Amino acid sequence: MVYKGEPPSRLIHSTDNFRLLADLSPMTLGHLLLLPVDHYFSFAQLANAFDEELPELLGKVEPAYRETFGMFTVLEHGSSPGMQSSACISHAHWHILPVDGRRVDELILADGLAPTALTGLEHLAAFDAVPYFLCLHEDGMNVYRPRPAMPRQYLRAKVAEIVGIADPLWDYALVVRKELFRETVALTSAWRVGPDRNPP
Repeated sequence: MVYKGEPPSRLIHSTDNFRLLADLSPMTLGHLLLLPVDHYFSFAQLANAFDEELPELLGKVEPAYRETFGMFTVLEHGSSPGMQSSACISHAHWHILPVDGRRVDELILADGLAPTALTGLEHLAAFDAVPYFLCLHEDGMNVYRPRPAMPRQYLRAKVAEIVGIADPLWDYALVVRKELFRETVALTSAWRVGPDRNPP
């Protein structure tokens, strides 16, 4: 085990349908993952099923996150059935990071990908059968369709450009950053509650 039980858990918050965890190989302090309990390939697939619960959960987590870490940006590489995925895993998961989402948008645009601006999470369901990149921040929500054969861990590489991590040290398999993980867990420990109890 990488962390040998220290800390004993990376769980920050849980509901019946979602888990909020500290990323095991964080890019920055405050790098979290939000994922569904049941299997979905992407948040686009679950957007309609949890059209009230997901926005409510975000609305409660975001203020605590901003108070602790500053900026709040959500990134996702949505997978789809049958694709040769360049996402790190094919189970739906959102990366929550304290980086400037507008800068992430700029870097994706510079790679020639065209955005589709969404006005609400419910509109993400339109992408439930295709791979996509999602960038959600205080100024908006954009979805990008990747070109064929996009690099693996593409969004991690874009975050690395922003936070100054040299290529290829953003690869989660190469560098773990234990200190950032442990500090993130410590800073979010006051948020941790059990299922069906009040979020942070």
